[in-house]
Amino acid sequence: MIDKNTFINDVNFHGVKGLIFVGEKIIVFRRDNNTKNWPLQIDLPGGGRENNESPFETFKREVMEEFGVVVEAEDVIFSKKYQAVLDPTKEAYFMVTKPLDIIESDIVFGDEGLEFSLMTPQEFIDLEDAVKRQQDKVADYLGKLN
Repeated sequence: MIDKNTFINDVNFHGVKGLIFVGEKIIVFRRDNNTKNWPLQIDLPGGGRENNESPFETFKREVMEEFGVVVEAEDVIFSKKYQAVLDPTKEAYFMVTKPLDIIESDIVFGDEGLEFSLMTPQEFIDLEDAVKRQQDKVADYLGKLN
């Protein structure tokens, strides 16, 4: 299921997070301690909207900035909107890609965290030091598959 507004620019949203699949694993990263939101927590790719981006355009830009990975519109297999945490008057999007045609060595980690790793979605859900809101979204997505 893909939310119909995923590719529309005039959507009132705050940001996007999501799952980037590399095989059966997803890319995650540890936030640094220079951020006011969830310092040192394990998080998913994504971030805040810039200018008049669509949810997909925000996700594509953020994934490129954070990991040097290109995501195309046809790679997105799922998207859903939730109430944004940082600005509850807006929405936040969650996206999932099909497995991309990349390997771990293709990932170029940017400067928005301490380290990245690959793990299964369930491993992310089970972490004690991950961003809880994102864990809930991943669990919600996995529940829709079963």
